[in-house]
Amino acid sequence: MIRRIRLPHLYNFRDLGGYEADGGVTKWGRIFRGDCPSKLREDEWKRLKDLGIRQIIDLRSTHEAAASPVSAPEGIICRSCSFLKGDRGSGDAGLAAKKFLESLSLDHGYSDMMKDSLDRVAHILNVVTEGLSDGSVYFFCSAGKDRTGMISAAILYLCGVSREDIVADYCITEVYNAEIIMRKIRSLPPIVSAKLDPDKMKRAVSSKAETMQELLNWMDEQDFITLMAENGFGEEEIKRLRHAFVAAAT
Repeated sequence: MIRRIRLPHLYNFRDLGGYEADGGVTKWGRIFRGDCPSKLREDEWKRLKDLGIRQIIDLRSTHEAAASPVSAPEGIICRSCSFLKGDRGSGDAGLAAKKFLESLSLDHGYSDMMKDSLDRVAHILNVVTEGLSDGSVYFFCSAGKDRTGMISAAILYLCGVSREDIVADYCITEVYNAEIIMRKIRSLPPIVSAKLDPDKMKRAVSSKAETMQELLNWMDEQDFITLMAENGFGEEEIKRLRHAFVAAAT
């Protein structure tokens, strides 16, 4: 099986299968994570279809989605499920840039982002689980690092994947995705890019182990399973997710 699937216009497109989980292993070809597919050509969309993907889930703000829309072909449903709190939406390029920078966690940690968006996270997990009943699912944000990384961590965590594997899955993004993130930063409006701090830019590109470890520590301390249940993704939903995504050990 292939974990990273290389396409000309996707830089960080990966399969979440093959990780040891409680009582089994995550299934290959069921859940994919990555960066935004807005630039995909017809042959690349066909590759997604051939992988069994029938639903894609856009974690970007409506500002970002309007500035760089995704036109999925017939046979693939695109669901908009913004991760960020306070998303009201418009096509304004400046607001899109602001939301993109917020998504890179330049000014706050993952645990704060997760805490502020628990209801959205639970909704996204429900959409992923429902989507698995019709085929495979691909979720993405602008660069496939932060919002995508947190949803990936939530899925793997709830399926009983080890901390080490969750951290490793996150860290590899820095290798695959550095060029596309810098390209996006260079494309920001000058009035925005002129205010960017170089040290914060380094953080924007990086996906360090301690960043994910901090989030996992918070999830343990705050009882993430209970938090999800309180926001609409409870025990039965977790069972359905595991049934669809975790195969029994052989």
